[in-house]
Amino acid sequence: MTGLTLHHHPLRDALDKELQQRLFPALNAPCRLCQFMLTVSDASKEAEFLFMQQLARQQGSRLLETDNDINLSLFGGHLRWERHGEFSSYVFIQNGESAHWFDDPLDFLPSRDWLNKIPGRIFRIVQLSVVTPEQIKNKQVIAGLFNPDTCVNSMLADNKARIWTDFQKHAEGAGRMLLIDHGLTANGLGRIVQQLFDLGNYRKLSLLGWPLSRQALSRLTLLEQQLSDITQRIQEELSDDEKLLYEISKLAAQTEHLIAETSSRLQATAAYYQLTLDRLKSLNEVPIEGMMSLQDFTERRLKPAFRTSESVGFRQSALSNRLGRSTELLRTRISLKLERQNQRLLASMDQRAKVQLKMQQVVESFSLVAISYYGVQLTDKGISALAYWLPDINTKLWHSISVPVVIALVVCLLLWLRRKLHPKP
Repeated sequence: MTGLTLHHHPLRDALDKELQQRLFPALNAPCRLCQFMLTVSDASKEAEFLFMQQLARQQGSRLLETDNDINLSLFGGHLRWERHGEFSSYVFIQNGESAHWFDDPLDFLPSRDWLNKIPGRIFRIVQLSVVTPEQIKNKQVIAGLFNPDTCVNSMLADNKARIWTDFQKHAEGAGRMLLIDHGLTANGLGRIVQQLFDLGNYRKLSLLGWPLSRQALSRLTLLEQQLSDITQRIQEELSDDEKLLYEISKLAAQTEHLIAETSSRLQATAAYYQLTLDRLKSLNEVPIEGMMSLQDFTERRLKPAFRTSESVGFRQSALSNRLGRSTELLRTRISLKLERQNQRLLASMDQRAKVQLKMQQVVESFSLVAISYYGVQLTDKGISALAYWLPDINTKLWHSISVPVVIALVVCLLLWLRRKLHPKP
């Protein structure tokens, strides 16, 4: 095997270990369990893990950084600890028959103040008693343990188990679940118990988005009304476009802030809702006629809350898209106005250029006269200077010849310069 180490994927062992985690221990009826579910912040997770590491060392076990769960023998019972993204669960297990199916949950703890040593907030406490059919002497006694208005009673695991619960906190400060084992294996019973705990945990976690959704709905309604007003003003051109663009940009910023505040929780709600449905499906529930099932309870209580959270996500996305389209429409209109202004400016500049060209042509005409005048004067001076050295020269003749010649040369020179400076296209 030494030669194969070079070919190992770096995550091979870590993923193999991950597949083996979160497996609930095998159980045998009768037994009692109490789960304490605590929400733990990111800042408190390290302190919680160090506490569990110390507890594991005291019991002769090891808890590694990569471990997400551990089973410990603790004070005559067992403790199962699991850590998840935003919560941790502590399940205390007591084997054997008990005089009371449901009692003070603090009696499961090593000491009544044991939870005070753990960072986090208690989010859910539930007791689960697993009994055999022989222990059920009177079903009327069971009915008295739960609220008849919300009592859930159904068969699980292809009729191999029967569940009673009402999803309420009772006088002892915890929820109650009673499970009758009708022939489950030890591993099968452990899986059913884990699925029931997970079902309750994920169902309650999915409801965390409901209060936030209700608050977001009122803010969304206000933002949508403001966008409607701005859109109407854009249509009727009742306000300055720059002012409208400022208002719609501010509205877009408020919308994005709302999305940033709620998106994480809404996504978590959707994930927990799907996990709840997955756990519900894995229980293989068989309804009992005339009784509310787990499926019925979930459909009636959880789905409306989830739909509310889902609608918030849809409305936020729709509002963001509408803001984008309105902003683009307003910017397009501003761009068109700027383009028209530029066209008018260019037309004005073109008109000024034409005027300047005409003025330049007039100036050029004057320059012909001026240059010709100075040219004639210079020629006269030259002829006069030449007459001093050549007295026989006819100055009048040369003066008369020089005037048209100079003017012709000046005209030719100016025409040549114009062609050089203003070539024809």
